Amino acid sequence: MKENETLLQKSSIRGLDKRLSIVMDYLLRKNPVLYKTKTNVAEAIGFPRTNFSAALKGEEKYLTDNIVNKFVSKFPELNKEWLLTGEGEMLKDEKKYIEEVSPIPYDNYMEVEYADLSTVAGRLGGYNPATLPEMKRRLIPKEFDRGNYLVVRVDGDSMDDGTSISIPDGTEILIKEYHLENGEKLPIRGNLFVIVSTEGTVFKQIIEHNTEEGYIICHSYNQKYSDYRINLSEVLQIFIYRKIVSFRPSIPEINR
Repeated sequence: MKENETLLQKSSIRGLDKRLSIVMDYLLRKNPVLYKTKTNVAEAIGFPRTNFSAALKGEEKYLTDNIVNKFVSKFPELNKEWLLTGEGEMLKDEKKYIEEVSPIPYDNYMEVEYADLSTVAGRLGGYNPATLPEMKRRLIPKEFDRGNYLVVRVDGDSMDDGTSISIPDGTEILIKEYHLENGEKLPIRGNLFVIVSTEGTVFKQIIEHNTEEGYIICHSYNQKYSDYRINLSEVLQIFIYRKIVSFRPSIPEINR
């Protein structure tokens, strides 16, 4: 019996990463909002995000029955035998579950404007998302208080230091406009900011806000970028970072 269990575990490792990728495609069709990213799925099944990414890349120490059990516990329509061995169908009753793909609960979501920080110029926002083309809007959960929200695409590697707190180039983040009253201090502790100024738009940590002299000091996670000052008289808008919406890493060129 133990020998058979060992053989089963070995066969479950072989090809499991590819089967998990197929499951990811299924979940994206099942609910394109809740399961849009690897992070969304990792959180849904209760599996560490970095370990989940490693499993999808084929790292064998994470391709065990542990991750399989987490998937079938969260998504009981999945066929455990197929995940372990590749035999049979992905879904226990494929026709039933394909027809029962979950609709998006639109009452719990809102559409917001989307902007790419690499191409934006001037002030952010101000448009009715309903009037924008699909590529210029995003659907996000209603999980924060009311306000002017946008989704923006991070441009550059200044907030990427290679650690778990990095927010790499290409990440889409949710931000909320912050209206700064005269003499008021920005809530710089525990927050990141998108600053729109006459010199352009940046995503930074603010490490100092001097209300007497009227300036902020911007800091990058990436140490190759120096801290610098922006005078508040040059600032057009300030947005507070709320969360990562999605991230698709850059794919390197094929050199052959």
